[in-house]
Order: sequence, then structure tokens, then C-alpha cells
Amino acid sequence: MVTPRSDSDFMQLALDVCRQGIEAGQSPFGACIVRAGEILAVAHNHVWHHCDPTAHAEVVAIRHACARTRELHLVGATIYSTTEPCPMCFTAIHWARIERIVFAARVEDAAAFGFNELAVSNRTLNELAHSELQLVPDFRREDALALFQSFKDRSGRTY
Repeated sequence: MVTPRSDSDFMQLALDVCRQGIEAGQSPFGACIVRAGEILAVAHNHVWHHCDPTAHAEVVAIRHACARTRELHLVGATIYSTTEPCPMCFTAIHWARIERIVFAARVEDAAAFGFNELAVSNRTLNELAHSELQLVPDFRREDALALFQSFKDRSGRTY
């Protein structure tokens, strides 16, 4: 196995775990947290599995990364998300002091596939919070849109 080294490699891990989540009957969201080239967590959405509306991929990944590092803050980390984090996830990322968000699909894309998204972009949240989070939008967006379509074709349920 090749050791992931680039944004594209780390996003591929998020896309792969998203696909695994879809196959397990979960919603089409995946996340990967990396710091200094070390993968701290890779997780998919667990909302349906845990009957927990807060078990979004980003939150699950943050929980795993913090447990693994035994640190409350993930300073220096990047989170790769298959979809632009919702306001809850953005806030969790902010509180965890993750420094960079790389995301594929946009919140509007999730809404177009039937998810009950709040139409608030990470850019707007970043500005309102006076946050210094670095945002890298639309990174491999077409790959994430293909996963949404795969989810829809499987008659996936939204929330």
C-alpha cells in the first residue's frame, strides 16, 4: 500500500470510507483527519447506525482523533470532508482547533439530494466567527457528487 501524502490521497480516504458507509446503509458522508502527514482518524456518517443526529462523519472523526491523541485540540490538523461541513460540524472543527478544511461537495449539493441542510456556507460561518480556518472548497467535487448519486440509486434515506 502506498502511504498517502497529498490532499488528493487524503481526500481519497474520505471518499473510500464514505463509500463504505453507503454500503453499510449510512448516509453519504466521509471524513479524514490528518496532522503532520499522520492519519488520525477516518470515519463515515453513523447517524442511522447510532440513531444519533450528531453522528456526522466529521464529528465521529473528531471524536476518534481526540481519543487517539488524548488531546482536546487538534492544532495543526486538516480535515478532509466529502461534503462541506454543516454548521454543527464546522463548529466542532472550530472548537477542536483544526486549522484547515478541505471539502468536496457543497452544502447546496447535499440539499439537492434531499438532505435537510442549513443553507449556510463555511465561508459565511468563517467570517461570522472571525475564524482563521483555511477553507479549500470543491476539492474533487465530482467524485463526491458521484457518491451522492450512488447513494440515491440505492434508495438511501436522508435526514
